[in-house]
Amino acid sequence: MTLDGTPQLLEEIKILATTAGREIARIYRSTDWTVSYKSDDSPLTQADLRANEIIIDGLSRLTAKPVISEEGGAELISTHPSFWLVDPLDGTRDFVARKDTFVVCIALVENSEAVLGVIHSPVTDELWWAEKGKGAFGPLGRLANTRTNTTDLIAIGSRSIPSDRMQELYEMYGITDVARFGSALKFCKMAEGLYDVYPRFGPMMEWDTAAGQVIAEEAGCQVIDINTGARLRYGKPGLANRGFLCSRNNLNLPMPVLPKK
Repeated sequence: MTLDGTPQLLEEIKILATTAGREIARIYRSTDWTVSYKSDDSPLTQADLRANEIIIDGLSRLTAKPVISEEGGAELISTHPSFWLVDPLDGTRDFVARKDTFVVCIALVENSEAVLGVIHSPVTDELWWAEKGKGAFGPLGRLANTRTNTTDLIAIGSRSIPSDRMQELYEMYGITDVARFGSALKFCKMAEGLYDVYPRFGPMMEWDTAAGQVIAEEAGCQVIDINTGARLRYGKPGLANRGFLCSRNNLNLPMPVLPKK
């Protein structure tokens, strides 16, 4: 895939994510930032806003595609077959709590499918990226989840206490070992082959998953809607996901039975 006819564009997106991440790191290491709260009670810092400004300005210079960001951007309408999805600081709660697993996420969506993803870790200055059909890459080179075990599965999840539904899913898959990280960094760890399963119940936004999905899929994983069993898609009304299951392609896991709504 060549973006806008320019092979160099992926390199520009990587530079843009890194530039935003390094600005986040600068603010994080300083004492000159405060926390406010949005209407949904989620935190917002100067780092979120500054990274958002850098990325939106950069993408607007590089392409004519709309930019949809957690912190504001173009309005998504049904006539947009291709657009950028951005989370300028995924894991702001970790940032505020001085936990180091927050990341920058930039993804390209074409015809409801995430086809390019870049994730940068401000604290470690590491970068992960992937294009559909061209493989996934990270700090140590090409990524592949080559795990083959069918028992003793290791899951990766959020730091929150597992809900009853999540605990039932762990029991259903025989999972007793769960590593805990914040943000879309979990997709990168799946892509690196460190874990077998990453489930998520409950609502989250499309910008939380798009970049990570491409990276995980190109490394030999699948990301499916936990409610339908279909591949996670983008550009939905409201830009909301209802939950997903990221797992190795070579695992044939039964879908959980969810309560009727």
